[in-house]
Amino acid sequence: MAIIITENKDTTTNKVMDWCLANKTDVQRINSNMLTKVSFELSNETNSLQLDQDDISADEKIWNRRGKINTLPKKELLETPFYQYLKKEEDSFVKSLELHLKSHNSYTGSYLQEVENYKITHLLHAKKVGLKIPKTFITNSKKQLIEFYQKYKPIISKDLRYSVNVSDGNSHYSSIGTFEVTKVMLDNLGDYFAPCFAQERIDKKVEIRVFIFKKKLFPMAIFSQKNAKTSVDYRNYDNEKPNRVSPFQLPKKIEKQLLYFMNLSNLDTGSIDLILNHRNEFVFLEVNPQGQIDWLSKNCNYYIEKYIAKELADEK
Repeated sequence: MAIIITENKDTTTNKVMDWCLANKTDVQRINSNMLTKVSFELSNETNSLQLDQDDISADEKIWNRRGKINTLPKKELLETPFYQYLKKEEDSFVKSLELHLKSHNSYTGSYLQEVENYKITHLLHAKKVGLKIPKTFITNSKKQLIEFYQKYKPIISKDLRYSVNVSDGNSHYSSIGTFEVTKVMLDNLGDYFAPCFAQERIDKKVEIRVFIFKKKLFPMAIFSQKNAKTSVDYRNYDNEKPNRVSPFQLPKKIEKQLLYFMNLSNLDTGSIDLILNHRNEFVFLEVNPQGQIDWLSKNCNYYIEKYIAKELADEK
C-alpha cells in the first residue's frame, strides 16, 4: 500500500491519486487538516505504528506532499491556554515519527525538511558540490550593507526563511518576494537591524526550475527576463502576460551536481531554482523541499504525477 501525507486541496495529490487508482494501486491519503489517530508502541523487542488504526509495515511506500500528520483535535483544544505548548509537543512527536519511517520505509519528501529549509545552508552545499552561487551577504549593519551594495550593485533581497505575514491593528504586512535594493531603501535604514539577506543581481538569459523526485529530474526554462514585473524573479507573477516556458535539457555535469547537492542536503525531492547567465554559467539560487509540480508538469507535458504514482506502486 502507498500512503500520501498531504493537504486536503492539493491539486498535484489529486492527480497522483487518480493515477494510483488507474494503476489499481492501493493508496491511503492523510490530510493535514483532519485528525489522524496515531498509536506508536516501541520496546527492545519491537516497534508498532498505527495510523487511523491501520498497521504501518516496512513495505508501505510513503510520500510526504506539503503536509504533516495532525494529532491534535483542534476544536477541543483551540481555546485552552496550553494550545501552543501542545503544538510544540506534537511537532516533536511528528518529526520523530518521520525520522522513524524514513529509516524503515521507502519515504519520499519531508515535513521536517520543509520547516527547516535554510537558504544559507543550501548555498554552502551548492558551493561544495561545485555549483556557482551568487555573491551573498547577510548582515545587521547598515554600513556593511552599503559597502556590499556599492561593490556589487545592483543587489536584491528576499526573506531568509519565512515570508512576512503580520497583522497589526487595521494594517496587514506581507512579503513582496524578491526585490531590487535601492539607495533610498538603504538611506532609510537604522544603523543596526535584524539580519538582512542580500545577493548580487544575476544578469540572466533565462531562469530554470528543476523538479526532482528521487533521481529523476524535470527541468523547465522560464523566459522572464524581458518582462519588467518578472525580470528580478519570475515568482512575481504577471497573470496578464505570463512568461513563456518550455522543457529544458540540462548539461550532464549540472545534473550530477544537482543530484549530489540533493544527497548532501538530505533531500530526495524538491524544486531547485537556477539562472543561466550571459556567460552560459548555471547559477544556483535555492531549493524548495516540497516544490510546485502541477504548473511545471502540464506546461512541459512531463506527466510528473503519473511518474510519482508509478513510483508509489507496490512493485519493487
